[in-house]
Amino acid sequence: MTASAEREIREFVKEVYRSRTIPSMLGKILSLVKDENSSHKDLFLLISHDPALAERVIQVANSVMFGHSGEVLDLRHAVMFLGYERLRSIVLGMGVMDVFPASKRRSLDVQNLWIHGYEVAYLSAVISDTISMAASPESFLCGLIHDIGRIIFFEKDRDRYYAIGTSDDMFEKELELFGCTHAEAGGWYAESAGLPEEIIQAIRHHHHPSAATGNMLGVSVVSLAEVFSRRLSPRFIDDGLWTPEHDAIMLELDIGEDSMQAICHKLGGLKYDIKLFFGVE
Repeated sequence: MTASAEREIREFVKEVYRSRTIPSMLGKILSLVKDENSSHKDLFLLISHDPALAERVIQVANSVMFGHSGEVLDLRHAVMFLGYERLRSIVLGMGVMDVFPASKRRSLDVQNLWIHGYEVAYLSAVISDTISMAASPESFLCGLIHDIGRIIFFEKDRDRYYAIGTSDDMFEKELELFGCTHAEAGGWYAESAGLPEEIIQAIRHHHHPSAATGNMLGVSVVSLAEVFSRRLSPRFIDDGLWTPEHDAIMLELDIGEDSMQAICHKLGGLKYDIKLFFGVE
């Protein structure tokens, strides 16, 4: 990557962040995330003042990934079922999504990228619940916004980035076109937005988890979720390439045949969740 190309995309990322009206809710959520003294009561009050956000939180709480389908009737139930850490992660993700609303102008559009993000978020949460070691409660959020850099590239040059598609050499093509990969661009955006470091690490290293300098388990889970998404529920938008790193992660997390069967079983509800959350088939 040349210094000039890096400067150009960094400046573009900063301009996107500055020029977009950041929803006031996202700013308030970020303030809560950074406040060590905040509690579930503070978050509950914040969400309760935004009926649209409250409804989306209830939809996620009713997701089959959490096993509560149809049981969560209101926001108080959602808080009880999800817990503070996971709830905080979910609403932060919703805030970021609102900065880049879905578009239906093309087949490879922002909505499909968000659907892909939801698939990876779903699988990240499922993997986290399946493995024996304690995974970060941020797994869902990291999965949801891991490809924010691809949305940034769409904003930068929609037509040329659309032509790249999701070929196996898309990273080389991204470097040729933008001077960096979408993972790097996404990491810069996350930094500009003031997102927590563990989330920045997951975004920046989701294709090469061994390069992460922190949140190694969380990065590994998101990276594995992305390649699972391509293998188990392939969509044209998927860009997860299986590498020897993922074989090593499978061994490290002790994901064998029984774990894979459990993950595949929960994956059966993914289409229902997507239809519920995005209103699409």
